[in-house]
Amino acid sequence: MNKLKIFSLFSGFGGAEWALKKAGIPFECVGYSEIKPAAITIYDNNFNNNKKNPIIPNYGDVTKINPKNLPDFDLLTGGFPCQDVSVAGKNNLATGRTILFDEIIRIAQVKHPRWMLLENVKGILQKKHSKFFTHIQQELTRIGYHVHIKTLNSKDYGIPQNRQRVYFMCFRDIKEYNNFKLPTKVPLTLKVEDILDPTAIRQTIKNKRLKRILNSPTNKSNPMFELKGDTPSGVSRQGDRIYSTICPCLNCTQKENKFYINNEVIVLTGKEQFRLQGFLNDEIDLTGISENKLKDLSGDGWDINIVSKIFKEMIK
Repeated sequence: MNKLKIFSLFSGFGGAEWALKKAGIPFECVGYSEIKPAAITIYDNNFNNNKKNPIIPNYGDVTKINPKNLPDFDLLTGGFPCQDVSVAGKNNLATGRTILFDEIIRIAQVKHPRWMLLENVKGILQKKHSKFFTHIQQELTRIGYHVHIKTLNSKDYGIPQNRQRVYFMCFRDIKEYNNFKLPTKVPLTLKVEDILDPTAIRQTIKNKRLKRILNSPTNKSNPMFELKGDTPSGVSRQGDRIYSTICPCLNCTQKENKFYINNEVIVLTGKEQFRLQGFLNDEIDLTGISENKLKDLSGDGWDINIVSKIFKEMIK
């Protein structure tokens, strides 16, 4: 087939591009949109070897993009900002950034890409956000798309992370829409300990209550993660939880993801968090990025493993 042309919005580290690469789908990125300096650095490290004369232009702030100035493309992707509907966010759509979804519509109704893959957190399905969720569906339909909406979890597709995300698989062609099938689930054989870097220099754990947490009983039953301890008071707090087998959902705010492995409590490194986003062979060049930024970007990005499986089903 001819190379598929993609334009990626809210690109982050280039999750959509990496997923296409992992899926073995020949593609050409005609442009991307990203404003975080660290994300741009990673993107350029991997897709723009000549940063002074980049092959793939960054169009920057999505609100300033004139779609009439964009080249044509077949696929539009975007994990539009989710802070306003996430569990960790403020859940205030009136003042937040999730309404940047409308920028996707503004561009798509001019460029008419054949496919779109959009993504957001599971919190978008909450009843209190039903008006916004209905708005999303109505707008996608209005501009001519048939849409499959499904919540998929990374742990069901081979990665030891409990990452639930809502995917919007959008088709202009009704036959392609009708023929689409979700990727088949696979048994989870990997554990967090299997993706650890033996050469990693571990950060010192800052939690002074660590021993008390490990020795305190927990009122939580969570066999999926083998929760080892809770706060001494018995009140659950995310920062005090210690896991062992499967990682809870990575996010851009939690910088100490603690695991009890081989009778030791460790914190995941930024590179290990990228492994939990599908980069099991360290394919991505993360040069020049601090640990905190790596954890921010990995938590905020796409699991390229699950997205590659979606692309294989969408684009045939």
